[in-house]
Amino acid sequence: MHSGFTSVLLIAALALPLAAQQPDTTRADTTRARRLAPVVVSGARLAPLSDPRLPAQVRPLDLARPTHGASSAADLLARLPGVGMSNDQGSHAQPTLELRGFMLSPVVGVPQGVSVFLDGVRVNEPDAQEVNFDLLPMEAIDHAELVTGTSAVYGKNSLAGALVLRSARGDSTPMLRGGIEAGSFGERNAHLVAGGIAAGFDGLAMLAGTTDDGYQVQSGATTRQAFATLGRRGPAGDVALSVLYGRNRLSEAGSLPERWLGVARRANFTGGDFFRPDLVQVTLRGERSIGPGSVRGNLFTRRNAIEQLNINAGGANTRAFVANRSAGGTAELALQAHAAGRPLSLAVGAELARSRVDYRVLAESNADAPGLPDGCDAQPGDATALCEDAMARGDDAAMYGQAILQATPALSLLASLRGDLSRVPFEDRRDAANSGTSTFRQLSPKLGATLLLRDVRLFGSVGSAFRAPAALELACASPEATCPLPFSLGADPPLEPVVAWSYELGGSWTPAPGATLALSAYHTDVRNEIVFVSAERAAGYFHNVPRTRRQGIEGSFTLPLPHEGLRAFGSYAFVNATYRSSVLLASVLADNQVEPGTHFAQSPAHRGTLGLGLTHVRSTTLLDAELSARGVTSSWLRGDEANRMPPLPGYVVSDLRVLVRRQRLSATVRVANLLDRRYAVFGIYAENPKGGYGEPRPASPEVERFLTPAYPRTITLGLSLEL
Repeated sequence: MHSGFTSVLLIAALALPLAAQQPDTTRADTTRARRLAPVVVSGARLAPLSDPRLPAQVRPLDLARPTHGASSAADLLARLPGVGMSNDQGSHAQPTLELRGFMLSPVVGVPQGVSVFLDGVRVNEPDAQEVNFDLLPMEAIDHAELVTGTSAVYGKNSLAGALVLRSARGDSTPMLRGGIEAGSFGERNAHLVAGGIAAGFDGLAMLAGTTDDGYQVQSGATTRQAFATLGRRGPAGDVALSVLYGRNRLSEAGSLPERWLGVARRANFTGGDFFRPDLVQVTLRGERSIGPGSVRGNLFTRRNAIEQLNINAGGANTRAFVANRSAGGTAELALQAHAAGRPLSLAVGAELARSRVDYRVLAESNADAPGLPDGCDAQPGDATALCEDAMARGDDAAMYGQAILQATPALSLLASLRGDLSRVPFEDRRDAANSGTSTFRQLSPKLGATLLLRDVRLFGSVGSAFRAPAALELACASPEATCPLPFSLGADPPLEPVVAWSYELGGSWTPAPGATLALSAYHTDVRNEIVFVSAERAAGYFHNVPRTRRQGIEGSFTLPLPHEGLRAFGSYAFVNATYRSSVLLASVLADNQVEPGTHFAQSPAHRGTLGLGLTHVRSTTLLDAELSARGVTSSWLRGDEANRMPPLPGYVVSDLRVLVRRQRLSATVRVANLLDRRYAVFGIYAENPKGGYGEPRPASPEVERFLTPAYPRTITLGLSLEL
């Protein structure tokens, strides 16, 4: 690992003196841009932009029409074709996204299938590979794209794709912009971004904060973020240091018994749950041109200390302290060469990372459970007991190579290969007999071809992806000792790694400026899918399912209409996510035997959007407006993977957004759920020890549907100024 760090430090050290040659004038900055060596575009991990020759759909996030607040990253992703959204936490800052039947979520226990990178650093948390959307500094991001399908350069966890975020840098024109927003349910957002170049150094700083009360009782969120980058560019090199800090408190209302929704839709079943992360991330990245190519690298250190409280009905409360720490680096060489007289783009890289996750979990008595769970450390009369005290390390190493051969002026061929090694030692500080180490190795190849013909782009690919079991999954894999996540860890049966093979055909057509049509079809077979099998409302265990499958189609279009400035847009996705093995999955329902062909829970088969947009410029005033509708069909509730009970109904909801900009001042109006539709965004079968709302408790808990209600109509007003 130290050799990898050394190589990246050498990159930074070589880039810095070259950058120092840059004179301190605006004119010189412009000259520098002309003197820099040509950017080598090869689809590399640390490249500034994706290569259009990649055999994949690359979907940019619309940062020109952003949303602000804790959920901005998830909201932008949810606008992309085929991306679905649900919410089992009852917090708008913690939605679960679904891409091609795979999940991207901040919820521990959801099997993750998408990687997220910020300036080349993987930000999936090491404990369970989850992603905290509220910690992504979206106000400081100037480029974001979702690369679908498998990829050697993005590596583990990228079963359905990778979200790539690149932060902004200061440039020769000083910039200062800020904005405020206020809206329904106590929403208040503010941000300030400043950047420029001075004394040969470029800098950018961002401050952002949000507060809201939430829709359900005790479901508000408070977030605070700071992000800063200091860099220096030279004629052949570049180096930058970034620091990200975030401290949030998110209250979690969760889902409600279905019979409560008609009389107490805004209620909280167990008020008091919260999630409080405290993040610091430091990234050093550098680049140097070397003849026909470039060397890039980064180093990072990341710490996210989390406190989480779960108030439990019918049992003791659980308070968890989870400390995620990680450090590592990536080094990458990108070259332009020739093979048999044909242009060849090469990218070769290596990455090393070490993580440490400390778990400390307490049980706390409450009115429903004055006693404490057996097996926890407590003295008679104590109201708190230590139930878990464990540590998991992670050592991850990988090497990858990717080649794109320009076989003809129109046809390019891709071949790539990645090798991963993951080692996860687990130490139980309360019982050494539970300690152990798991090691995983995997090779992941990919082949593809892309045809570029004027306004048509066609591609096809076949490749594999790999996901090693996360530390928490390995420590919670026993049906005999279920885990109220992330709270019960031990010596459990080993899990197998997830391996996915994907086949995809797709293309896009741009017949005229502003007119696009994109279509793709995919088929993914997965071996040893890791799922969290819920045995009760807040407990379960991780389990391998031998075979699962995702297949479907995705399409999107934009079309200029005859009226000047008017456009139509839309998307459609069909997702068929099914089990291909016969497996008995634990559930509060009596029978949850899945058979080949039964569908995944919370995965609607059909989803789509349709909308109209208007952009009109008059003198110095810009008007930009969009009216859109999005809908999904029904889906099975979690806990009913056997598909035997009535599904969660689908819905159609409309949104309106209006932007008016005059010179440097902008005003926005956003209306979500314009027609004030009532629907649910998540469903699960669970025991209800409380019974009906306001009614006496039943003698024994009943099993019923728990649903998370969607927000009603919300209106947000905003003002922003750029100097």
